[in-house]
Amino acid sequence: MAKIIAIINDKGGVSKTTTTMNLGTALYLLGYKVLLVDSDKQCNLTITLDKTSYKVGVQTLYNWMKDDSIEPPVYERYEGLDYIPSSVRIDELNTWLADKVYRENYLSMRLNALRDEYDFILIDCAPGCSSIINKNAIAASDGVIIPVRTDLYSVQGKDAVINIIDEINKMMGKHIEMMGYLLTQYERTRMGKEVRQFFTDQDKPVFPIPIRKCAKCNEAPKEQMSLFEFAADCTAADDYMRLAETITDKTTRPKKWTPAAWAKKANDAYDKFLNEQE
Repeated sequence: MAKIIAIINDKGGVSKTTTTMNLGTALYLLGYKVLLVDSDKQCNLTITLDKTSYKVGVQTLYNWMKDDSIEPPVYERYEGLDYIPSSVRIDELNTWLADKVYRENYLSMRLNALRDEYDFILIDCAPGCSSIINKNAIAASDGVIIPVRTDLYSVQGKDAVINIIDEINKMMGKHIEMMGYLLTQYERTRMGKEVRQFFTDQDKPVFPIPIRKCAKCNEAPKEQMSLFEFAADCTAADDYMRLAETITDKTTRPKKWTPAAWAKKANDAYDKFLNEQE
């Protein structure tokens, strides 16, 4: 059964979508079957994965949440890497769900039907953690990753998600794991080092590999690519691969598993994806 992971932070601009896209692709490249779920009204993940799925008439997470009698709106990016697109209307679900019984469980009930088909399901969440939609994402998950930029304001808001996880665990009798804080856009500046040291001093669960600041993270989505198709040898691509290896308990990397190797696998799949769109 799939491990479902919500990628969420109370703050925006901390690389939630970048992490979902690149961690998901790294897991796919490692041989796992992956489903990416976009639950943000900005639809950035959806547009990066496939601009054609961001059109009127395409079934999305919004439609599926309101009507589970329709087929799950699962679309294929690559063979082994699927996604569920979001909608600009998805925030309307916060009002629609407000008076529903078990309102935080709607996404769980839907994703549970897909668990047997995947190894990992990653949910890209909108900023904020107290909306009903984001509580649905957390409640549906087995674990949560909290991306945190290495700056003062991001650190100040670090515990908001933890409070929601604790609330849902107590309210629903769940055991959602706080997998760790993921330091993103990391630089070896004084601030970067102080933030990293802060998590060490506070004995907070933090992933050992920070995601280094890299211009390619902003450039790749414009080309409808992850880092592994766009710039496989960049620092952030290596960091996201190491994150995937950490999550899957791969303690050593085979010598043949190099940026050139994962670039070939990613670009072969991407070329096939483009050919099928024509």
